[in-house]
Amino acid sequence: MAKTLTLALAAGGLQAVWVADPAWACECGAMIPGSGGTMSVAREQAVVRFDGTTEDVVMRFSTRSDVTDAAWVMPVPNQATVKLADRDLFDELEAAQAPVAVVHHYFWPHGSSAKYSGAGGAMAAAPPPAVQVLSDQRIGEFEVANLASADPAALGAWLNQHQFTLKDSTAARLAAYTSQGWKFVAVRLATGSTADLNGVLDPISLSFPAKSAVYPMRLSAGATTAQNVQVSVLAPHRMDVASSPVPDQAAPSAFGDWIDPSDVGPALATLAAGKMFLTVYDATFADPSLITQDYAFTPARSDWVQHSTYDQEELLKVAGIPAYLIVLAAVLLVLALFAGWFWRHRASRNLSVRTQ
Repeated sequence: MAKTLTLALAAGGLQAVWVADPAWACECGAMIPGSGGTMSVAREQAVVRFDGTTEDVVMRFSTRSDVTDAAWVMPVPNQATVKLADRDLFDELEAAQAPVAVVHHYFWPHGSSAKYSGAGGAMAAAPPPAVQVLSDQRIGEFEVANLASADPAALGAWLNQHQFTLKDSTAARLAAYTSQGWKFVAVRLATGSTADLNGVLDPISLSFPAKSAVYPMRLSAGATTAQNVQVSVLAPHRMDVASSPVPDQAAPSAFGDWIDPSDVGPALATLAAGKMFLTVYDATFADPSLITQDYAFTPARSDWVQHSTYDQEELLKVAGIPAYLIVLAAVLLVLALFAGWFWRHRASRNLSVRTQ
């Protein structure tokens, strides 16, 4: 595998890594580089598919890194299954959002031009342990664990017992999720992996039961650099932002249209699994400390279509023939007919004069 995501927390027999309060974070959670190096996320892209009962999240990160190990943790509403995602998905997603031409016809031939523009829902059981390891598995080059805890202090203690170091500020942010009963997905490269962590990393997919479409953002409040994220939402209808990460920051959509599996690439068609509406949100959070909420999405009042457009000039044609040639031919024909009539009329007058 060329480039892959790395570790989040560990469970049971997973090898421990140093987990500190990161100087930056990715939008969906917190990614922490290993010791002796640096790592930053230049861009994060995510596709959220929600059908009313299940949410699938596919993420891809573009990183700048000089480390060979890192940590990543993502909170999710329920226990998630994790798998590798198709590398072609985001290229196909970009193709599906290609700007639409607004055609302007012109009559007389001249140089063409194109101008881009922006986009126009009995006996009590024994209490569970403070920290539960819900699953621990290997997927490809990944070691993946699902953790559950309603007590951030217990979660922090568990991490410390497994040779993790978690700062109080990070634990406080995790408390926003433990108090709601959320789970935590932990992903790390398996021992011996030589995957490159610099550049565009391979996408990873998570799937979990959900009552509404969400994208976790609150852990990103620990970042010290601007955060840029694109979230594309696939759902039975157009989706509006019901909750923005920064309450006072507007969250306008950049694209919205129906996705027909027969009209898009196979990776996007497989994820959509039928005709779905794609709504895209692209945002930059200049001051991550202002992030206090997750993205939450709700069905819009209407499935209005939104595209970026560009002006395109085309020569006016009729039945495939340039209109100016038809008009020119008509003018020449009229002139020819007029000339014929004129000379016939003149000849007739000359003949009449001679006869007299």
